[in-house]
Amino acid sequence: MGAKLKKEKRLETIKKKGNGMRRKPIILVVDDEKIMHELFRKILKKEKYAVLTAGNGKKALKMAESKKLDLVILDMKMPDMNGIEILRRIKKIDENIEVIMLTGFGTMKTAKIAMGMGAYDYITKPFDNNDIMALIKDALSSTSDSFLSKCKGKCV
Repeated sequence: MGAKLKKEKRLETIKKKGNGMRRKPIILVVDDEKIMHELFRKILKKEKYAVLTAGNGKKALKMAESKKLDLVILDMKMPDMNGIEILRRIKKIDENIEVIMLTGFGTMKTAKIAMGMGAYDYITKPFDNNDIMALIKDALSSTSDSFLSKCKGKCV
C-alpha cells in the first residue's frame, strides 16, 4: 500500500464525519531506556493518545509496517541500529509518519542530517514535558492539516 493511501486511511479514521467518533492518534516511542517508555506513556495517556513502545530498531520497524502510526518519537542511540537508519527506513515504509528525534548527545551535524531526511524536529534530553507535548501536538496537527489541504475536502 502506498504512503498516500496509508495516510488517507489513517486520516479517514481520525476525522470521521457524522457520529463524531475519532481514532486516538497512535504514537510509537522508540528508546532502549525503559524509563523513557514510562515517561512518555504517562504524559501521552493524559492527552488520550494511544502509546506503543519499542526498545530497538527492528521492533520499531515491524510496528511501522504493521500499525497505522501517526507519530514516532525516536532516540538516536539504539542498540541494534542508529536513529538515522531507523528514520530512513520508517520514511521508506510511510513517508507521512512524522518523526521527532531525541538524543542525549546532540550535534548540529546529526540534527541537520535528521531534518534533511524528513524528521519533524530534533530535540535533546533532558527536555521539558510541556515543551515536548507542544511539539507532539504540532507534529500531529501538521500531519492532518497538510494531508487535508492536499485533499481539498474530498478525502474525508
